[in-house]
Amino acid sequence: MAKKVKLAFLSFAHMHGYGYASQLRALPKGTVEFAGIWDRDFARAKKMAKLLGTKAFAKREQLLAQKPDGAIVCSENVHHAEDAVAALEAGAGVLCEKPLAPTVADCRAMIAASKRTGRPLMTAFPCRFLGAVLALKARVDSGDLGRILGVCATNHGRQPGGWFADPKFSGGGAVMDHTVHVVDLLRWLLKREFVRVHAAVGYNRFRLTTQAVGKRRVDDAGILSLELDGGTVATLDCSWSRPAEYPTWGDVKIELVGTHGVAKLDAFRQRVLVASKATGKQVERCFGDEASGGLGGAFVQALAANAPVPVSGDDGLAATAVVEAAYASAQSGLPERISAL
Repeated sequence: MAKKVKLAFLSFAHMHGYGYASQLRALPKGTVEFAGIWDRDFARAKKMAKLLGTKAFAKREQLLAQKPDGAIVCSENVHHAEDAVAALEAGAGVLCEKPLAPTVADCRAMIAASKRTGRPLMTAFPCRFLGAVLALKARVDSGDLGRILGVCATNHGRQPGGWFADPKFSGGGAVMDHTVHVVDLLRWLLKREFVRVHAAVGYNRFRLTTQAVGKRRVDDAGILSLELDGGTVATLDCSWSRPAEYPTWGDVKIELVGTHGVAKLDAFRQRVLVASKATGKQVERCFGDEASGGLGGAFVQALAANAPVPVSGDDGLAATAVVEAAYASAQSGLPERISAL
C-alpha cells in the first residue's frame, strides 16, 4: 500500500489554497491526511479547518510539531520565505504558492533551507499540468516547430484586491502576480533561460483598479520585452486588465513562431458560453482540466515516493529573477540583465 501523506496548510490568504484543498480531497481515499491548518488570520484557519474536517492551530510551530510530511504555503507573498523555511526546518517538504518569493534573496534563502534540511521545495506553477500545455510541449520537444525565433504571450486578469493590492504584503502588482506563470512555461517549453528584460509598468491605469487600490501604488499594467539565451525574443502582457463584467477571470496565451511552424496556445480555452438571466450577462463556464489538481497530486506523489518534485525551487527563483529585473528596468527606463542561478 502506498504511504499516506500527512499535509499541513500554512495559511489560506491566497485564493489558490482553496483549489488545492478541494483537489487534494478528491484524491483516492487513504492518499492524504490533513494534519491541520495555521493562518495569521485565526478566524480563517478555524473556518477552513471546519470545512476540511481537521484542526486549526493558533501557532505555526504547534502545527509543525505534528510532524507533517508536507506543508502547503499559501500565505501572502512576503511571508512565503518565513513560512517555507519554518516548515522545511521542521522536516516537512514544501509546496509554495507562486511567486516563490517577491525577491531573489528570499528565494535563495528558501532553496538553501531545502538543501540544508534535505527536504523538497516545490513551486506552485499549475499551468504545467494543463492538457493543452502538455500537448504544446510535446510538439516543441518533437522539433515540429523547428528553432523558436519569437514568442508573443499574455496573462491577463482582474485586480484581485485585498492584500494583492498592497505592496507591503504582495511585493508588487500585476507584474509580480502574472509574469511568473508565463516565464516558467517558456523556460520549461524552450529549455532556455531569460537573459534580458525591458519593461514598461503602469500604476492605476484602469478606473476599476484605481477604485480598488485607492492611494496605494501597486502596478496593474505591464508590458515586458524579453530575450532568452540563443537569441529567442518574447513579449508578455501581464496586466490586470479584466473589468468585473468580463466573462472570465483572465487568460494564459502563448504564440510560438519557429523556423518550421507556428503554434498558438490558449491554455484555458476549455469552456462554454452561457447567457444568464440571473447575472444579466454572458458567462463562460470552464470544464476539463483542473490545473491545481495535477499540481497537488504531483506534490503528494513525490512525497510518498521520496522522489524529486517536478517543479523545483530553482524554477521559482528563475521566475522571480525576471520579475525583479522587470521592476528595475521600469525604474531605470533601460533593459536589465537577468541572472538568477
